[in-house]
Amino acid sequence: MNRGKILSIRLVGDPILKKKCKKLNIDDVKAGKYQDLFKDLKETLLFNTNTYGLAAPQLGYALRVIVINAKKEKITYNDAQDIPLTIMINPIWKNLDEEIDEQFEACASVPEIVGKVKRYKNIEINYYNEKGTLLKRKVNGFFARLIQHECDHLDGIVFLNRVEKDFSTKEMIKKYNLRKSSD
Repeated sequence: MNRGKILSIRLVGDPILKKKCKKLNIDDVKAGKYQDLFKDLKETLLFNTNTYGLAAPQLGYALRVIVINAKKEKITYNDAQDIPLTIMINPIWKNLDEEIDEQFEACASVPEIVGKVKRYKNIEINYYNEKGTLLKRKVNGFFARLIQHECDHLDGIVFLNRVEKDFSTKEMIKKYNLRKSSD
């Protein structure tokens, strides 16, 4: 099996990050048309070890595809869980209740800056997998936050657009988290 290519991640200011992305034709997915894109998304995510998700526009494709992957021990959120390497095609989510959580978020397209973003804690996600099968899952906590963040990219939104207050740098957050855990 050949591996995908590691692609450059587009940075905030790149026009593609402001575009509303196009849905993939599921018959084309079933026929294997997008397999190289899926491999490139996975390989680029795995190469960027401090990144838990990427959306196709971050790699230069205005298509409705995200990839997620996270190991619980690397995540600083309290409600983190292992998230297997997953491609989500044409994802659509909805909140299951009104419970909101506000946490700092970072993004591979916005180096060095983090900001507090409010997200729903409990969502349902509908998406197609790489074989074109429709799947539905209920997720919560960090998993739900990650999906909402990556789906925002598909609508031309970066997390900076959602921050109401409290920006910081990744370096300061790291120092704060380290100091907090040693108290």
